Amino acid sequence: MTTIQDFPLSKQIGRVPSSTVPLNTEEQIRFEGLIEEVCMIDVHQHPFVLPESMDRFIDFLRTNRYSWGFEAVAHGGWSTVTTANVFGALQNAIEMSFVEYEDVVKEVSTMLADVQVQENVVPVTNADEIISAKQSGKVGFMPTLEHLPIGNRIDRLDQLHSLGVRLAGITYNRRNYIGDGMNERNPGGLSEFGIEVIQRMNDIGIAIDLSHASTPTVMDTIEFSKVPVVFSHNAAYSLRPTRRTRKDDELKACASKGGLVCITAVPNSLSDDPEQDIECVLDHYDYMVNLIGVDHVGIGTDTLIGDHVYFQHYMLGRSLDEMPAPYLNGLESPADGKNIVRGLISRGYSNTDVKKIVGSNALDFFRRVMA
Repeated sequence: MTTIQDFPLSKQIGRVPSSTVPLNTEEQIRFEGLIEEVCMIDVHQHPFVLPESMDRFIDFLRTNRYSWGFEAVAHGGWSTVTTANVFGALQNAIEMSFVEYEDVVKEVSTMLADVQVQENVVPVTNADEIISAKQSGKVGFMPTLEHLPIGNRIDRLDQLHSLGVRLAGITYNRRNYIGDGMNERNPGGLSEFGIEVIQRMNDIGIAIDLSHASTPTVMDTIEFSKVPVVFSHNAAYSLRPTRRTRKDDELKACASKGGLVCITAVPNSLSDDPEQDIECVLDHYDYMVNLIGVDHVGIGTDTLIGDHVYFQHYMLGRSLDEMPAPYLNGLESPADGKNIVRGLISRGYSNTDVKKIVGSNALDFFRRVMA
């Protein structure tokens, strides 16, 4: 009989060697002051602890006994992280785009139950609660979804809202009832049902994430949404032309309506260097600030606790040959969060702009879209 003891979990801190962005004396003093002041928010994170060995990940999921990266998140300096819940639902899905609603709800509920018994972690659902958590010395966990597995049931949006979900992707990579994902062969825009979903999300205060949506679905959503939207974990196609990065016209359209663009840090998503590090992530911060302005840029690392490369290999079907780096040095997991502040300082950003990028912009976005 398989038990949870059969699956040793990944270390939350120091799983692999991960470097610290070097700073000179003046920069180090700035960093030490800023890290106490900033409200660091990751708008797309998976604070889910993977097993050390990923070759039996489905067996692990079927234990329904999961751990969350409370230690890693606190070590990384985060004030609040969104939780991008989806992993537990993979035990019953052949593709992440088609996870079952009940499985995702179960994972969110399990996570919130664990949050409730933590001494220094609290659930948060809006900007005021994030600020309150920071002021009380606690870390906020904001329930969010990688994408909406609601089928054709719009009432499920209200059910998710009642659980505390305040941000959700509307598609993953494939087509659903709402619209098309970015991997569809002949991508279209929002369906009529999708327009109703957008309007209901606006009305009840769930932020709309377009990270995995097709370009037509992105443009439709920006048009039909009454409030700003977010690309919670993307990067610039102009720097890294892949299926997962976004083109300038999409990014500008998002920003023009007051939206937010957050930069991913998934290993091998921004570089083909077998020894890639945080500098390739910082390149996209620079590009995005120059393209759409510093007021529209935020953090969306898409990191997790464990071997992200083997997760993509076993669960997303990616060949190891196309993923030359075993991890992204300097931003390997949520535990490396403070390195983003260090990296922005090293790139010459002012204290005001660092504060905006690492959290203030996200707070402003949340205030405008969340109930």
